Amino acid sequence: MSVSAPALKSLFRHVLQGLSRPEAAVLLESDNLLVKTPGPDAVWPRASRQAVAWYVVGPAGDVVDIELVTMDGSQARTAAVLATGVATHRTSVTVTVPRVAPGRYLVLVTSAAGMLDAYSQPVTVTA
Repeated sequence: MSVSAPALKSLFRHVLQGLSRPEAAVLLESDNLLVKTPGPDAVWPRASRQAVAWYVVGPAGDVVDIELVTMDGSQARTAAVLATGVATHRTSVTVTVPRVAPGRYLVLVTSAAGMLDAYSQPVTVTA
């Protein structure tokens, strides 16, 4: 796959903008996935349409899966699958918020190959 110079420049500009925020200050290695949206203080009403966006650096695989999860200590528990088989290079998708119990969740973006995963900031799902 060939990537144009303008596309790479745009990707790096977006990554640098994301890293300029304290909540996104992470060290990017050669292969990384970083969730851009939803951001801090996101509120998602059930049944609404919401954007999920990510940055990818390096070969994350062909597709990603997106889930709404809760955390039980350090263990993620899937509350709902939001999307599967999304082309990694799309870097965003619109999902419908499922009818889960109101509360705090995280959005998990995972490369289908299981090599990379990334969590969003907490999202509050409302009735």
